Order: sequence, then structure tokens, then C-alpha cells
Amino acid sequence: MDRRTTKLLRGTAATLVFATAAFHLWWGLPRSIIYAQAIEGLFGRGLPPDPRPFLFVAFAAVLLAGPYLITRGIVGLRNAYIAGTVLMIASIAGWVFWHATGHGAFLVDGFSAPSSGGGGHHHGGSTALLILDHFTTEPVESAIKTIEAFAVTIFVTLLWKDPAIIPGERRENVESNASSES
Repeated sequence: MDRRTTKLLRGTAATLVFATAAFHLWWGLPRSIIYAQAIEGLFGRGLPPDPRPFLFVAFAAVLLAGPYLITRGIVGLRNAYIAGTVLMIASIAGWVFWHATGHGAFLVDGFSAPSSGGGGHHHGGSTALLILDHFTTEPVESAIKTIEAFAVTIFVTLLWKDPAIIPGERRENVESNASSES
């Protein structure tokens, strides 16, 4: 892979990570502030708060720390690509898990967190149909999950083809293949 393509993919990956972090902060920060203010009263009545706002803010902080740690040389590119892949897959898996388990019903018997908007929830049936229903009826969620899937694809591509992290022998093969394709 040539340097120009590598730079473009790195920039695109960073943009997708920032978009994911921005969404998680946009959704999680106001709710976590409200829950933090009301947490004593919620526990007093036996109702647990929805854990997602706190998890979303923490997830966004980890995502935003990544580029900072890379630019400071604290985290290498290979580890950053692996971490980015794992974090994006974890976000998608967490979204599937949340919806497949009844929106928090696993936390407390009978408890279900409110949906994030749009309606269209169908209960019962297969998990795949439930996730497909959420993907088609929740445009913001589907956009973020699509962004995260693209980020995974780019991170895996960079992990496999970025000349900065490929060992010497393989780098020569990748670079010679890239020049023959031009």
C-alpha cells in the first residue's frame, strides 16, 4: 500500500473514531449527569439506573484517548489498530447484546430501559430479526453501527497492509505488489 493510501485510511479511521466518540458523548453525557444527580434516590427506591450513559461516556473517553496516545508515541500503530478493531467490535456486540436481552431486563427482573427513540420495537421472535428491526427503525443507531463496521474494516486493512508496521520481507512484497498495480 502506498503512503498516500495509508494516510487516507488513517485519516478516515480517525474520523470514524471521532464520530463514534462524539455520538457516545452526545447520548451518554447528559443522561449520566442526570443519573449522577439522582442516583441516591434511584437506589433508595430499588431502581437501578440505566448503565449505558456511564458506559457510553467511558467508551468515548477511551476512544478519544487513542489518537492522543498515538501522537505522543505511547501506543504504537499496530496496538492502536488492534485496539480500534476490538473497541469497535465491542461496541457493535454491546449494542446487539443490549437489544437481544430486552433493553436491560437482565439487570433486574421486570426492568426495561426506555428505547432511544423511533419506536418500532418488536418483542419475541429471533434475535436476528430484532436486531434488523432496530437497525432499520433507529436511523442514528444504524448510522453509528455502520460507521463502526467501516472503522473495523479500515483498522483490519491497516493492520494487514500499513507499511509502517509490516515486517521487512512482507513490506517489500506489499510495496512491489502496490507498484505493479499502479
